[in-house]
Amino acid sequence: MISNERDEVIKKKRLANDLGEVDQFFSAYKPRLSEIVIESTYNGYWLMDGLRELGYGVKLANPSAMQPYVGLKHSDDESDALWLNQMHRLGILPEGYIYPKPQRAVRDLLRRRMLLVHSRTGLINSLKQHYQSWKAMDLGASQIKKLTEEQIAEEFKNTSIQYCAQVLHASIQSLSEQIERCESWVDGDLKEDTLVERLRVLPGIGKLLGWMIRLEIGELERFPAVENYLSYCGLVESRRISNEKTKGHGNAKNRNKYLRWAYGEAAIHALRHSRIKKYHDRLIKKKGRIKAKAIIASKLARISFMLMKNPELVYNENKLFV
Repeated sequence: MISNERDEVIKKKRLANDLGEVDQFFSAYKPRLSEIVIESTYNGYWLMDGLRELGYGVKLANPSAMQPYVGLKHSDDESDALWLNQMHRLGILPEGYIYPKPQRAVRDLLRRRMLLVHSRTGLINSLKQHYQSWKAMDLGASQIKKLTEEQIAEEFKNTSIQYCAQVLHASIQSLSEQIERCESWVDGDLKEDTLVERLRVLPGIGKLLGWMIRLEIGELERFPAVENYLSYCGLVESRRISNEKTKGHGNAKNRNKYLRWAYGEAAIHALRHSRIKKYHDRLIKKKGRIKAKAIIASKLARISFMLMKNPELVYNENKLFV
């Protein structure tokens, strides 16, 4: 849809997912267009990149930060498009971050690796439960990964029970191979980065987690303060308080789930440090296991942001975990 300064619709048409057709629709008005507003969706990169390469100005609308026009009796694609144009004309359009194209592919590969890790963890837990149910054996994740088909055959004499365990084991092995391939590819594709090196100073953050955090951030300058960063990571409580009473909760979905996962993983690995483990155990008694992990993840996120922002800052575990 194209509208003028009086919010009058000049031209509208439902277009196919074809860049040539989109360009043909806008081309006659190209010299007079300010920008094309695109609503942020999971599959919008091809359109955004394509329009930019054709010379159009593009703005990415952030749907989670927009309030619907209360005067509308109904909502459809046409009214939504006009509403976006109106907010843009008035200078109040909530904009989303357009992630730089060169780093986008590796960032997405690390996101898919996270998906594979999630799937493998689910299968490991399923095989652990299988052993608990049929053998009353409590195996750890590392023991599960080291199992062989011969060991499984020796443990389970019933063929159906044995086959179930073997299927789970083979799936875990297959996912582990794919995860290792992803890690090798990323390791060969990425160059040195000073911010990643500073992140790796922190306990629990290795090269892969460091790169995942770095790539999810994009441009560090878009976070004016550490509170903004923690909110983006989803590591602060989302609620509204008035007169010391909770009046509701904010948009918990408006966060980066990949950063939240990365810092959660870092918190788990950080427990290998004795001081952090003791601090974690004290938190469990006061806050419970889930909140204890979240507090450590939040601390790691806070100090990581400060380390990236200030090259002169020195990490001191004795001051952070007391």
